[in-house]
Amino acid sequence: MLPSPDFSALPPTTRYIKVWPAPCRPHRRHTWAIIAIVGSRRLLVFVGAVFLAESAFYAIVPPLVPSFVHDLGMTTTEIGVLVAAYPAGLLVAALPSIALVNAKGVRTTTAVGLGTLVVATFGFAWGGSPVLLDAARFVQGLGGAVMWTGALAWLTSEAEPGRRGTAIGGAVSAALIGMVIGPAIGAAAFRFGRGPIFSLMALVMVALALSRPAARDASAARRDWFLHVRQLFRSRIANLGNALLLVVGVVNGTIASLVPLLVTRRQGGSATIAIMFAATYLVSAAINASAGRLSDRFGRITPTLVGLGLSGLIIPFLPQIGPLALLAIATVVASSLVSGLWTPTAAMVSDGADPGPAGQSVAVATMNAAWAAGISGGAIAVSRLADAYGFNLPFIVVGCACFAAAVASFLSYRVASSGREKAARVTA
Repeated sequence: MLPSPDFSALPPTTRYIKVWPAPCRPHRRHTWAIIAIVGSRRLLVFVGAVFLAESAFYAIVPPLVPSFVHDLGMTTTEIGVLVAAYPAGLLVAALPSIALVNAKGVRTTTAVGLGTLVVATFGFAWGGSPVLLDAARFVQGLGGAVMWTGALAWLTSEAEPGRRGTAIGGAVSAALIGMVIGPAIGAAAFRFGRGPIFSLMALVMVALALSRPAARDASAARRDWFLHVRQLFRSRIANLGNALLLVVGVVNGTIASLVPLLVTRRQGGSATIAIMFAATYLVSAAINASAGRLSDRFGRITPTLVGLGLSGLIIPFLPQIGPLALLAIATVVASSLVSGLWTPTAAMVSDGADPGPAGQSVAVATMNAAWAAGISGGAIAVSRLADAYGFNLPFIVVGCACFAAAVASFLSYRVASSGREKAARVTA
């Protein structure tokens, strides 16, 4: 009998057709092993490209805020609603996206999300009123939730548990690079018009949908997705990760809705806002890539505590900073530290979920829901506070929330980790 080859010893670039002599035909199990080795890289590239494009859609609003205020007469609260519309769609689509993965699989779910994004982007390109823009952003959020659930569940279900943080870090870094590109696209739309710019982006999404790789069929019987939800919510680590993502969303919503208005008050324009947010996402991408590797080696909690603590020190003072350059630097630092928490907190949620595609789709959907609830609720709440009491109070509240989250996460993680150690000793 032909012995099983050692796939772990092969370099990623090896041409695997040379593993067996020409007359031999590998067992089907061996064939899937080869496909897994070759296909994982293509899957990672595809997921990264999809996240990059989708995140660019998300990040295009801040540079357009001056034009929305000037041309459409939108108030601070209306800007907050527009910022909240996209994550509100993420929140609404969280549970349906789980059911879609369970019923149709990760590949079909990803395609449905991409298609929804394309349709909504054409609407945002040519919408001429606040209501139409809010509706288009909401539907974009629906598509983004479905796409993220399918694509990230596809990636994490094929990653080894010990490499899951690294895989998530790579995907999130690609998303943050998309956010770097997004503000530049928003500035271009401000300069040349929303219609042609966003229509072109929609066509890019169509090309990505047509290039998606094949997915391996799951051999195990599908479980009721609600069982995966219940299992996830029984995990203290997963609950902590989702709670922290809620705080990350609140901070992101505050920065996205109020900082562009602070810049405008200091005579900054659309280009300045675009540069600030692009720099923020670029630094965040580097932090997430490093945090993924560090969280796999040293645990999830350390980078989380550092990010929350430092950002909590900076955020309350943002409205008090007069010079535009100093405001830009402080915003980039504070926002990057918080956005850099996506990888370790998402890894917490993924660790607490079932390792299969259905379980990981539940994890991704709850991540999206937690972050979306934070950013949508936070954007509206801080905008109303700013309208009623000025800009100082919202930033003070958000900074205190970062400190409280750091303390709570340290205590909760210790309890959850000790519980897992006790369970491991009992099992042994």
